[in-house]
Amino acid sequence: MRALFLVNGLGLGNSTRCHAVIQRLVERGAEVAVITGDNGAWYMRERTELAAFHEMESVWYAKKNGRLDVLGTVGAVGQFVAIARRNDARVKSVIADFKPDVAVIDSVYTVCSLKSAKVPIAAVNNADVVHVAWQRFTERPSSVRAQFYTIEENDYRFHRMVPDLVVSPNIDPTLPTVGAPYVRVGPIVREGFTPTVPEPTPRVVVMLSGSTFGTPVDLRGGHGLHIDVLGRPVPTDGRTPDGVAYHGKVRDTLPFLRGASLAVVNGGFSAVSEIFAMRMPMVVVPVPNHAEQWLNAKVVESLGIGVISTEEGLEDAMMRAMDRLPQMRAAYDRLPQEPDGATSASEAIAALGKG
Repeated sequence: MRALFLVNGLGLGNSTRCHAVIQRLVERGAEVAVITGDNGAWYMRERTELAAFHEMESVWYAKKNGRLDVLGTVGAVGQFVAIARRNDARVKSVIADFKPDVAVIDSVYTVCSLKSAKVPIAAVNNADVVHVAWQRFTERPSSVRAQFYTIEENDYRFHRMVPDLVVSPNIDPTLPTVGAPYVRVGPIVREGFTPTVPEPTPRVVVMLSGSTFGTPVDLRGGHGLHIDVLGRPVPTDGRTPDGVAYHGKVRDTLPFLRGASLAVVNGGFSAVSEIFAMRMPMVVVPVPNHAEQWLNAKVVESLGIGVISTEEGLEDAMMRAMDRLPQMRAAYDRLPQEPDGATSASEAIAALGKG
């Protein structure tokens, strides 16, 4: 079976979770090709298990004063249409050469060539989780409402109508399902992200988004902790507080996370899922104005396994979380062990391709 993955490369989360599914598909004997761009291209280009790799342009969120600009994003729809046309031509060429049995899209909406070639389409997307979580958490800040109604709800509608199958990862089994074409699975994480035993000396991993909206990290230090900061270079002034190490962009985060006591992440679902799979307490810092990230953080808080922080309060929230580690670990112990979402996803995608 041949599977073609079309992955939005703006951040790293889409690529890491698709890579997890790709790993399982390759183990099943599938040939996999990937089309992506930007950070996704940086991550995927060197994956030796891929039969083919191709680049395309990524759609993006507009930015204003360092924040997500919803109106600017909606106003750029003409540019997105032009990007979609160029990407569709690229996809058409790859389809003719690779001849996939199934296509998998992750936050990519270029499907005309796939439909014309009658390639079955699966999606990795949990907009249904966002949709139902919005109904549960009613104390919504006004800052995320515009992004929810203009972006997240339309994403949900697209995936209800277009793909043949939507694999939806989730960490909260109490959230209701919405039915076909959505198939709810456990968190999708890369191989090796399993429960970890914290080292005797507490260690914190700050692992914030690699996209343009990633939270800035400028720590004071002096907490008596060792803090590894991934995805950020040493500050421009060269100041590195005692106990803080900056590592720049890292493809394999697992060696840093294994044995850590606490992780600090933005609210992207892939990062949250990998920390959840490791049963590690976390601080979640939602990107401002982003409804999905705020909802992901609320789910983590409601489960008792982490705390929410603003960008400005990151360091104080980190120290509060360190004081609450026993309670958060106990909350994990009360949760059921979720099934491997990547394996479930690969099985569903393989069945669609063979069908």
